[in-house]
Amino acid sequence: MPYPALLAFVAALSAATPSDTTVRPDRTARHELSSAAAAGFSASALLRAEDAVRDEIQRGSFPGASLAVGRWDHVVLEEGLGRTGRGEGEVDPETTVYDLASLSKVVGTTTAVMLLVEDGLMRLDEPVSAYLPEFRGGNKDRVTIRHLLTHTSGLPDWVELGGSTPEESLRRLLNVQLRSAPGMRVVYSDVGFAVLYAAAERAAGEPLYRLLDRRVFEPLGMLHTSYVYGEACRACASTHRPMGDAYRGRVHDPIARKLGGLAGNAGLFSTGHDMARFAAMMANGGQYKGVRVLRESTVRAFSQRQPGTGTRALGWDTPSGPGQGASGTRMSSRSYGHTGFTGTSIWIDPERGTWVVLLANRTYEDGPNRMQTLRRTVHDRVADAVRPGSETGTAGR
Repeated sequence: MPYPALLAFVAALSAATPSDTTVRPDRTARHELSSAAAAGFSASALLRAEDAVRDEIQRGSFPGASLAVGRWDHVVLEEGLGRTGRGEGEVDPETTVYDLASLSKVVGTTTAVMLLVEDGLMRLDEPVSAYLPEFRGGNKDRVTIRHLLTHTSGLPDWVELGGSTPEESLRRLLNVQLRSAPGMRVVYSDVGFAVLYAAAERAAGEPLYRLLDRRVFEPLGMLHTSYVYGEACRACASTHRPMGDAYRGRVHDPIARKLGGLAGNAGLFSTGHDMARFAAMMANGGQYKGVRVLRESTVRAFSQRQPGTGTRALGWDTPSGPGQGASGTRMSSRSYGHTGFTGTSIWIDPERGTWVVLLANRTYEDGPNRMQTLRRTVHDRVADAVRPGSETGTAGR
């Protein structure tokens, strides 16, 4: 096969009907919300996190958001706030679909790599070229899967991809040269994760969307989580910028768009309801309501900060200094998470079992970006809502 399996899928995608690729089942896998008390939260304190999001909507930072909070596999709060767009319908956490942006790196690409490592089909310290012989030139034969996961590959953060088709764009992406020696610098790289997706797809021997559907999304009941929703998706909250750069059901990220919406750095769409199930699974050591998706040891290994990589774990990020990053000041040093450009975030604290999902379309924002400040506030308020005496342990597991 001359190119990664992604190329074949993208080619098939262009000839497929909408029902083949963009329409998901019209059903919702409901989960019952646990009481705050059962999960060890103060209900009144937890609502302060919701108030922070409402306040930001009133400031005009974004038209609406979906907020989900829980502890281990308890989903405690799942709320739609505001509207999907200015003058549009109300946000429904079960059905309003958001462009996850860079959350695709962890929910999609990293999770696929975790599964492939468990299956023995990928090894973290194997050269990328072992899976993608097309990835060559310069020092690229020294770049490993671990380097891509920790953003230490030496690849640039971003490139403007040429190419008139997704296949040609992918070929150009794989030819991008390193800017520094592997392992020497931490540079958050969309390019690196797009390469990682292609490598994982070659290792899997099938399109990653099929692997993720079969092994993660369908078992967890994440029935509204998908790549390539399509512009006809009326349940999708649009991303918008003042210059008229608006997308609904089509990925906002330019690299992912050039790759046909199937990329390692962006491209996934999901709801607050679905993402709550994913976060609960991760917080509960790879298992949700009796459904085992990942081994607990795999979750632990991928969520730990790696030596010489700044704050980076394997795919995931970990807390920065006070007043920096998204985690806030109350999450434990073992916490991990990720953010997305469109206004999305997921953060998990395995020490307390708490987790937070916030999905918004902050690309409506005309002024300064306040999302990081809001994320820190919400995470601090959720941490503060844990009742004394239940800070650690395995309640709910």
